[in-house]
Amino acid sequence: MMALAVLMPERKFSYDELDEISKKLPGKWTWPTSAMLWMIEQGLSIKLIEDFDYRDFAQRGGEYLVERYGEEVGRAQIEHSDVEIERDISRRFAEVAPIEQRVPDFDDLQREMDLGAVVIVNINAAPLCGVEGYSGHFVALCDIGKDWVELHDPGLPPRPNLRVPREQFLAAWAYPSQRDKNLLSISRSL
Repeated sequence: MMALAVLMPERKFSYDELDEISKKLPGKWTWPTSAMLWMIEQGLSIKLIEDFDYRDFAQRGGEYLVERYGEEVGRAQIEHSDVEIERDISRRFAEVAPIEQRVPDFDDLQREMDLGAVVIVNINAAPLCGVEGYSGHFVALCDIGKDWVELHDPGLPPRPNLRVPREQFLAAWAYPSQRDKNLLSISRSL
């Protein structure tokens, strides 16, 4: 909703429509792949930078998640997802999506924002809330300063224009390790 409000302001999306676009299942977490496929079909440009192998995940499913992220995050993803559905979506996604399989950095975030793209990252929400554990969560970036990052947190509860210390953002973004940082850039096609 955050990205579409900026990139498709002429259209208002209900939560039911967004659940359909993202293939949200009741009681499960939302993976971004279905929504990214939909955005590509709508003519939006996306750029994904992350060290996640969609083809390998499509082949091995949960085994890949545990190997890639470790027990805590891998098992949480399996428990809160329908891995078989996500494997199928990832298979299709890997065929059409522009993916740079590498670890992004702050320069990548700034470059995409400077280009006017909506930049979304998947983080561990726990460090932003000052608690232990893991909960995957998407936030949109607004600005980056020397010592802080400003973002829109859709909640719950929503926290627009939330400014957090750079180290706190990094702890959430690089979870469980530096290798797990990611960047989704969305813009109107030229």
